[in-house]
Amino acid sequence: MAENEKHFLTKETVPTENLPRGIHHWLSSPETTGSDQLLTVRVEVEAGNGHPFHHHPNMDEIIYVLSGKAEQWLEEESKILEKDEAVFIPKKMVHATFNAGDEPLVFLAILSPAKDLEGSGMVDVSDEEPWCKLR
Repeated sequence: MAENEKHFLTKETVPTENLPRGIHHWLSSPETTGSDQLLTVRVEVEAGNGHPFHHHPNMDEIIYVLSGKAEQWLEEESKILEKDEAVFIPKKMVHATFNAGDEPLVFLAILSPAKDLEGSGMVDVSDEEPWCKLR
């Protein structure tokens, strides 16, 4: 997409991926909007599922809960986040987000800069200690 191009994001135009950790609606990414600074994804996580422990070496992130309950981990500390609550995650900090309720968890994840998504944009550490023993 051309830089500085306008984008109306509708159900028909937003790319959607069904990943093991939830349904991802890619609102802004280098591929969808041309922005290399802003990555925004709406994620729907079913009960019992979540996004295991990982970190982003070069991206800061904000997770904003739209509905449901999130069991949010920042390193070895967890907190339940509910609708209209959020967490800021600095780059390189290990974190995880799990659905803590019986209803779907829906949240926005906003990361920057988006240009670092490819390659090592996300590093899964869920099989490593201490992360593999926390839940």
